Amino acid sequence: MTKRRILWISVPIAMVVIGIGVLTYFWNLLSPYWAAEQQAATYVLDHTPLDRLESYSVFTAAGVEDVFRGEDGFGRTWYAFYVPAMRRAFVLPSTAVLPADEVEKRAAARGLEVQSITLGYVVSDEGAPSWAKSGTAVYEVMGRSNGRLAFLYFNATTGQLLWQDALVRS
Repeated sequence: MTKRRILWISVPIAMVVIGIGVLTYFWNLLSPYWAAEQQAATYVLDHTPLDRLESYSVFTAAGVEDVFRGEDGFGRTWYAFYVPAMRRAFVLPSTAVLPADEVEKRAAARGLEVQSITLGYVVSDEGAPSWAKSGTAVYEVMGRSNGRLAFLYFNATTGQLLWQDALVRS
C-alpha cells in the first residue's frame, strides 16, 4: 500500500472515531438533565388522564414543577402539573383554564408591559394563603411596570389577581 492510500483510509476512520467520542461525551453530559423530564412525563402518562403529550414547560414560581399539555383517549385536552418534590401530579381540563391572551389583557390593564406568561400550579401547604388551601393553577405574568421588573399571579381558572411582586428598579 502506498502512503496516500493509507492516509485516505485512516483519516475517515479517525474522524468517525472522534465523532463517536464527541457524541458520547455530550450524551453523558446532557442525559442527567433529560432524566428528570423523562421521569415527569412517564409519571404523568401513567397517573393522569393524559395519553399523549403535546407540550412541556417548567414553572418555577412555587418551586420547580413540570407542566404538560396533552390529550386523553377521547381527544379532550388537559393540563398536568407534576411536582417532583411531592412526586405527585395535579390535572385540570383545558376548558377550565383561561387562555393566556385573556390573562395578558388583564395584566396590561394593570399597567404591566408583558414579557412572558407561564402556567403553573401552587400546591397547598400549612402556610398557604386561604385562596391556595386546596391548590390553585396560576399564571405567572412577568413584565415591566414603571421601570421595575414585576410579577403578577392570576388564578388560571377565574382570572383573579392573587398576588404581585415588584423588584427594585433595574
